[in-house]
Amino acid sequence: MAKRQPGSRNVFNISKPLAYRCQIYHYHRRLSRLYLAVYQGRRSEPAFYLLFTDVAYLDAPMSWQGADFAIAEQADCITLMRETGLVGEAIERFPDAYATITDSARLYLARSPHCQARIIAGSAAILPKIPRDLG
Repeated sequence: MAKRQPGSRNVFNISKPLAYRCQIYHYHRRLSRLYLAVYQGRRSEPAFYLLFTDVAYLDAPMSWQGADFAIAEQADCITLMRETGLVGEAIERFPDAYATITDSARLYLARSPHCQARIIAGSAAILPKIPRDLG
């Protein structure tokens, strides 16, 4: 399991995370699960996979250099949730109005020399393999 605290850096504890590249592998819409294949250097087989569960938002290219993920501060996550319509403006007057969503949501940021990927999800983990039946 990855680190879960807002402000955490290198949440998957990957040694030399910029030596890896991430590629969107599969999104299971019924289960809101996002699988990323993570490759080391120029290798053609994934070194491992990253699984994000309860995905509510994704803003990323199909692939990018680097697997250096951080968790944004909760206020940044809520701001993005407001901007995208995941929560309404009632959250400003009634902070607990969306507590079931905001208490578990994390904004994962993948920093890359060329872009930034943003994923709002409930949790994330490293997987050595993925299930054969993702359908």
